[in-house]
Order: sequence, then C-alpha cells, then structure tokens
Amino acid sequence: MNRLSVIQKLISLFRPKTHAESSIKNPIKETELIGRWTVFMPKALKEGSLEISSEGKGYYNTYPLKDILPQNSPDQLILKDRFGYQLIMEKIENEQYVLFDELEGITYPIVKEH
Repeated sequence: MNRLSVIQKLISLFRPKTHAESSIKNPIKETELIGRWTVFMPKALKEGSLEISSEGKGYYNTYPLKDILPQNSPDQLILKDRFGYQLIMEKIENEQYVLFDELEGITYPIVKEH
C-alpha cells in the first residue's frame, strides 16, 4: 500500500460526515438481499422476478445479471442486467423495497419471497 492511499484512508476516517451520509434512514444489509424477489410490474400486467445468490450471482426475469456491484450507498444495491443497464434496488422503509429499472425508467415495488 502506498503512502498516498494510507493518507487518504486516514483523512476519510476523520472527515466529518456529510449531510447525505448522515441522512441514510434505511440501510440494506447484504444478507437481506439474498433470495428470490417478486417484482410487481402493473403497466406490463405481469410480475417479474429477481434472484440474488450468496455467491454474488443473480437473475432478473430468468436472465443472468451481468454484474452485481458493491454497495456505493448503504441504502442501495446496483445490479446490471444482461444489456448492461442498471437495476437499482433500494430499501424505502422497514420491509419495503423498490427496484428502479434504468432501461424502462420505472420504479417497481418488490417483495422478498419467504
């Protein structure tokens, strides 16, 4: 590890939290994300599916995801569909989640299957 990266890490530890960092109300734990999800798509008159495995693989409507990116924000997870468009999973309340589909430009409610 070079000297510059050590200094940058130290600075980030002592830097005051910004408003955006302190306003996160619904952090998502990675363990919450693993499993099968139902995606409610009212305009398409159908339900979709999202599956995330503990190995970091996933499927969106039976198609393999291209990528599951590390969480940039504690309340969001960014996935990439087979075309490379972003799917942004977000926790909005205690057990309520949504999925924003960049290709469609629509946010869908999603529910984890038990």
